[in-house]
Amino acid sequence: MTRLADIKVSLIAFAATAALGLLSMGALGAALYYAVYPVFGPRFGGLGDWDGDWVWPATIAAGMLWSPSFVAAGLFGRRLARAGAGRLLRGAAYAGVLWLGAACAWAIALAGSGR
Repeated sequence: MTRLADIKVSLIAFAATAALGLLSMGALGAALYYAVYPVFGPRFGGLGDWDGDWVWPATIAAGMLWSPSFVAAGLFGRRLARAGAGRLLRGAAYAGVLWLGAACAWAIALAGSGR
């Protein structure tokens, strides 16, 4: 079992991005949307094309929903470290988990908005 101290940086990032998702008033969610634009763009278009009361809450929600990805990335990175994976591979895996987390966060936000 992984001790929480092993992933303390990821836990700090989790707390910081959860707060930033709300306090940034959607800027974090917008940045995340453009990071996953190749997946969602063909179907939903750009953020500038959206209108309605659902846009701002979905953008804020996506930023906040992304924060648990840091914990998942930290746990996965710790597992790779125990398996003897190199630093470069662990960093790439960490970034990959964060990208997948952004895609999941936007999928949830869009589904919750009825889109």
